[in-house]
Amino acid sequence: MCWHSHWRTSMNIIDIATLINPQLTALSTLQQHYQWGERNQKIFSRFHKLESACLFPDLALSWMLSECLARLLARHPEKRQQITHVAYAHSLHSTYPFDADVLRTVVAEHLPASVEVLSVTQNSCASSFAGLALLQRILPAADASAGFAVLLTGDKCFHQTVQYVDQNGVFGEGCSAVLVSRAADAGGSVIEGMGWAMIGGLGSRTVITDRQVENRYDHDFMPTMMSAIERAMAAARISAPMIETVLPYHMSPSTFDRIADRLGLDRNCVMRDNLYRLGHCFCGDAFINLHDVMHNPAAVKPQGRMLAVAAGVAGTFSAMVLRRQEAA
Repeated sequence: MCWHSHWRTSMNIIDIATLINPQLTALSTLQQHYQWGERNQKIFSRFHKLESACLFPDLALSWMLSECLARLLARHPEKRQQITHVAYAHSLHSTYPFDADVLRTVVAEHLPASVEVLSVTQNSCASSFAGLALLQRILPAADASAGFAVLLTGDKCFHQTVQYVDQNGVFGEGCSAVLVSRAADAGGSVIEGMGWAMIGGLGSRTVITDRQVENRYDHDFMPTMMSAIERAMAAARISAPMIETVLPYHMSPSTFDRIADRLGLDRNCVMRDNLYRLGHCFCGDAFINLHDVMHNPAAVKPQGRMLAVAAGVAGTFSAMVLRRQEAA
């Protein structure tokens, strides 16, 4: 059973701030700590070519999200009063105890009390794309004076079950704060289309699994991923040759060679700057990579479309087509 959807939009990712530890944790250090076995180590280091992960072992998630939001707002102080919503997209269903209103406290440190604070989850690591869709529905379609919203991402690798996945890769704690608006000619990157697909009946995989479930996930993974991509391209009204750059999520790097092959693209279109270094930063990989496109002078500046993809452990898949746009 699969579920599919697509969405044509007109929303801009105006800017992105990130929180990345400059002192990355080496793969060998993680192996010594978690003792994940020789087979995993060979697959991670030789086949996937993983080198390290971005971790903040001594920092609380609340501080990390607050710092990332502060970095974004420092670049746009004039927009503080125009921000109406902050949505936190997270992979883990309950990041905080239900009676701890930490997220609202974090936002209140930086923005007016009138800002509405939202939490987006249940879509595993594809929850951030669902968060963008939610904000697009909330924000008014308006002129250059339209409101703004912020999408936050970031989770903690507090246990080995959220630090690595056998044979697939490791997780990281990089965070992102994404400023979005439906204002015309806002600059940044235009989201031209999004697509979703889901392998149904795998919600329990986040709690307990078995070989039959794993085999079904592996069998349906690539067809379902490609369905999400095709729906995003259809929503954006583009064909595969128009895609210049693929922004990957940082898990099982060989997946993106397969995606490029299926789309008929050169494998060099995959942005690999962070793929082997940061670990899979849950909901944030696409935005961490897009941040580098925007702000890293050494990064390639695509003139054509960018394709960002996300996949979740519960069988959730999302894709997004973006196009760089100069501010008016």
